[in-house]
Amino acid sequence: MTPGYNPVAGMMDKPTGQKVAAHWLEVPTAALLLEAGRTFTPKRDDIAMPFAYELVATALLTGGRPAEVLGLEVEDVSFEREQITFRPNSWRRLKTLTSYRSVKLWPQLRDILKPWVAKRKLAGGRLLFPSYRTGQEAMLTDARKMLDAVAARVDFKEREVNLYDFRHTYCAARLQTIEHGAPVSPYTVGQELGHGGDSLVKRVYGHLGTVRHRSESVEYRVAQHPKAKHHDKPLREWVKALQAA
Repeated sequence: MTPGYNPVAGMMDKPTGQKVAAHWLEVPTAALLLEAGRTFTPKRDDIAMPFAYELVATALLTGGRPAEVLGLEVEDVSFEREQITFRPNSWRRLKTLTSYRSVKLWPQLRDILKPWVAKRKLAGGRLLFPSYRTGQEAMLTDARKMLDAVAARVDFKEREVNLYDFRHTYCAARLQTIEHGAPVSPYTVGQELGHGGDSLVKRVYGHLGTVRHRSESVEYRVAQHPKAKHHDKPLREWVKALQAA
């Protein structure tokens, strides 16, 4: 027997992790979902979350993990520096050391968040997307019902869309942007997602997306994709239905 060789180990199949494809949205579909959030009206104002549009936009346009987005404070949004900062606070921790980071405040998100941030500051709240279920400001931990209600407006099934899908969608869309005249570096995208490098971006996200839309910003605008369809119906028809609802 060769020294150091374990014959039992040689007879065993080592378990390997099952590869699961990331669930994500094409840019036109994400744009339609964002429009569904913009035109969404909660059925009950007294218990509803009045920030469906802002929350969906923030998740889609930052790539933050669900807890990172839900735990954002008002002061984490800087219009002067054009940045959103993910940092630990009294509401939640961050997953890893590299999770502490600042990401670009893209123009579309800046325009969406400005009125909401002003409203939150006027109310004296700390959290960007708070829960007042107990009567006191607390971190929202579950937005699935709200997301279901928004997504159902464009014929998604219950639980078919979640905040992690928006993170994956951001990565795929960000990889289509250009910086200084060249495609953005996967390493840069990895940093924005809070990864230590670019290996996960290349392995999991790099192949996502069939719609090639090069621009200098991550954005989801229905008008940019007039020929795109969602569930075999043109986006413009969906938008007309949403606006008329």
